[in-house]
Amino acid sequence: MCYVFPVFYFTYWKAGMTDELVVLAITMTPWIAACFSALAGRSRLGADTTARVAAAIVACGFLVAVALSPLVMASEPRNMGIGASGLRIDALGLILTMLALGLGALIQTFAIRYLRGDVRQIWFVTTANLLTGSTVLMVCAGSVAVFAVAWIAAGGALILLLATYWPLAQARAGVRRTAVRFLIADIAFLAGVSTLLIVARGDIPLDRLGDITSAMPLPAQLGVAAALVAPALARSSQIPFQGWLPYTLAAPTPVSALMHAGVVNAGAILLIRFTPVIATHQLIMIAIFLAGASTLIYASTMRLIRPDVKGRLVFSTTAQMGFMIMTCGLGLFAAAIFHLIAHSLFKSALFLGAGMGVRQRAVDRDLPAAPSPSRWATVVAVGLAVIVPLVALAGAKLVFSPTLTAAGLGLLAFVAMTAGVALGSAFTTNFTTRTIAAGVAATVVLAVGYVTFLDAFAEILEPPIAVAGAPAWLLVLPAAGLLMLWVLARNSRHLSPLGDAIYARSVASTQRTPSPMKGVPS
Repeated sequence: MCYVFPVFYFTYWKAGMTDELVVLAITMTPWIAACFSALAGRSRLGADTTARVAAAIVACGFLVAVALSPLVMASEPRNMGIGASGLRIDALGLILTMLALGLGALIQTFAIRYLRGDVRQIWFVTTANLLTGSTVLMVCAGSVAVFAVAWIAAGGALILLLATYWPLAQARAGVRRTAVRFLIADIAFLAGVSTLLIVARGDIPLDRLGDITSAMPLPAQLGVAAALVAPALARSSQIPFQGWLPYTLAAPTPVSALMHAGVVNAGAILLIRFTPVIATHQLIMIAIFLAGASTLIYASTMRLIRPDVKGRLVFSTTAQMGFMIMTCGLGLFAAAIFHLIAHSLFKSALFLGAGMGVRQRAVDRDLPAAPSPSRWATVVAVGLAVIVPLVALAGAKLVFSPTLTAAGLGLLAFVAMTAGVALGSAFTTNFTTRTIAAGVAATVVLAVGYVTFLDAFAEILEPPIAVAGAPAWLLVLPAAGLLMLWVLARNSRHLSPLGDAIYARSVASTQRTPSPMKGVPS
């Protein structure tokens, strides 16, 4: 049946007969799966069969979205619904819908075996589909009210998903921390949305937000923009709301994969959908940039000192979200979407393979330490690490996409710097001909792919309004912070007082006194 649906919908979409039904079918598949699992979970079908059917339903929605992608990409964006409220069919919504449905189906399929025999398996299937359905509704929302409903629903579904192992004290702590931060930020979100709805005297299509906000006084514009930025930072675990994500480690691996691959990306989605409200004020964009940059440095520090695999993955996600939010602050929304998708695919794979990561880390810990390279080898390694990313990215940009802005140039320079740090660490750890050849080849391939994909995303996803992004020179701040962190990590014995202080404060900020468990799941 999953193979029949795409052909059926593709034919009727092309005939222009059932556009609304097709979009409704795509957005409703996770909700149908959630209802089915809630009703059939305790029937004679059994938990395993219920989970398989629910995953298949979501997979059908993914296949329909893939089948429609050529037509949607080639057509103009359009709204459909009742009055001003409804859904929006555009390239961004379709791309993110395919991402949400594809990862949702994949992670649920993985969880069939992972949670087999677990008494909370049906709870996971139901809440995971509620979360996926809310996310799809959010990325396809065509109006402010529909987006707000989907946003609140996605936050509530995440809280329920994190409560999968509620008897565990750590799970309860994670739920409480997440709920408090989401509540504070979402109160601001509802205040900003309510202001827009009151000014417009009703719901507003997202593509008309600029007309509404331009008629408001400047202080009101800034207040609404700030109220919308707060929930974006909270949902993506950015400073000052960063405290909830490290406490979600008690959730089972499929929950972590779903959360890190999708939920934390919601901050960038909000900023992009409300671009006419937020991105026309440089002061707000600078604040967004600084929040992302400070989170990037903070999370990178935490990642270095975490001893556990999942903890390192959590702070890796927080750092990546910091980079994505920082990119939004620069006004490079197409680049932010590219990083969002790449991070979702990469991090879901890492979490689903976290068990293998634990095993490999145990093996690596027992291996003898690699010999330190000579001074000459270190100089050559650092030189190659600086030159190769710069040349690869500059060459790829000149060949494949010669058009360049100040923000785009700054982003490429920052990416080259981070790639250089990664290469330098690899070369100084294992300075061999094979390592150098593999590192150089991988850097060239990744540079060409990075520039090519960025250019493609910019063509279809660049906002139609002028964006007052943060000045590109601000990238010096996170670049300097990451370089200092790398120096501390590589030369801790020479900078031990500062390094020890950072380590102690980092550990203290991510630990809590354990409370007794009320019980554990059977």
